[in-house]
Amino acid sequence: MRSRRLRFTEGNRVELFDTGREGLAAMLHAIEAATTRIHLETYILRSDEVGRHFLSALTERASAGVDVRVLYDSIGSRGLDATALEPLRRAGGEVLAFNPIVLPYPTFAPRRRDHRKILVVDGRLGFTGGLNIGVEYIAGIPGSETEEWRDAHVRLQGPVVRDLEAVFLESWFRADGPGLPWDALLGPEPAPAGDARCAVLPDGPVYRRRRMRDLIVSAVESARSEVLLESPYFAPGRRVLDALSRASERGVRIELLLAGHTDHPVLRRAARSIVPRLLHAGVRVYEYERAMMHAKLVVFDGHWGLLGTSNLDRQSFEHNFEVNLIVEGGSTPARIGDRILADIAGARAIDLASLAARGPVERFVDRLASLVLYFV
Repeated sequence: MRSRRLRFTEGNRVELFDTGREGLAAMLHAIEAATTRIHLETYILRSDEVGRHFLSALTERASAGVDVRVLYDSIGSRGLDATALEPLRRAGGEVLAFNPIVLPYPTFAPRRRDHRKILVVDGRLGFTGGLNIGVEYIAGIPGSETEEWRDAHVRLQGPVVRDLEAVFLESWFRADGPGLPWDALLGPEPAPAGDARCAVLPDGPVYRRRRMRDLIVSAVESARSEVLLESPYFAPGRRVLDALSRASERGVRIELLLAGHTDHPVLRRAARSIVPRLLHAGVRVYEYERAMMHAKLVVFDGHWGLLGTSNLDRQSFEHNFEVNLIVEGGSTPARIGDRILADIAGARAIDLASLAARGPVERFVDRLASLVLYFV
């Protein structure tokens, strides 16, 4: 994948985690081993068992003299017990809420949310992907076969970690965080640690273009043989739907895996209203029902992969601040493709007959959900 708008670095190591349990455990271990600084950015920060475990580890490191900065989204983290943050603050840690809505005077652009998930430890070890900080990523949701939250998160080593930390600092300053010496904080670029070529793609409503959407459209249009996509929420808008349909009609194999069990049923209904158009074009569509599927994964022609925080919906494309990782080389693109195909093998295929068998009321509700999402 080539683009003048992306900065690629060579010599990176990328490790992919498939569940919330293993990803959160790796993050917590990295925090506990920190020696100089910890930068954590998350959409959801809970004060439940998992959240308090993280806050306890952050507090211990801050007490030991490690610089700790935490940024969370005020809407994503609604319900957070503010008292749970006080020990960290007393230990010297800095904690900020992004774009709080203070009634009766809401902050400007309340739909602008910080949906990024970034952890950088000591400037050498980075994490990003779909995982937030909450017990549901381990306990799952009612009705699923397993407790494991099916997600995708990566641990990074190498030069790309510096670029990921720069995105955290951008978010920190946007949230009016205390002034920081940018060059001193970023430090030198980490030494090569692997064989992957990576680029970090930040996105958000303040950028001139909708970077993630445009990248998806361009990559689908350029695909020669295969596009595999996995996303829990699917309401991407006309440009992405057109690109997928055209690619399938010219012979590219397009496989799309969506969530069967979901924490946002309106989005699932909206997706079912959209899917028939793709099925008519030859796109294969599946729903993953064994557990809550929250991964955001794409692989193109088996050569390069994309993962991170962006869902394939208009909220992510137009309103959220997001961060995604592009990976070429090494074993990671094949690993992403194998992961998607394994999930598809355990999923249920959606076809036109099954969708047509829905009752008229259910079809009307699905259509209504898609219209609501289009106009909000």
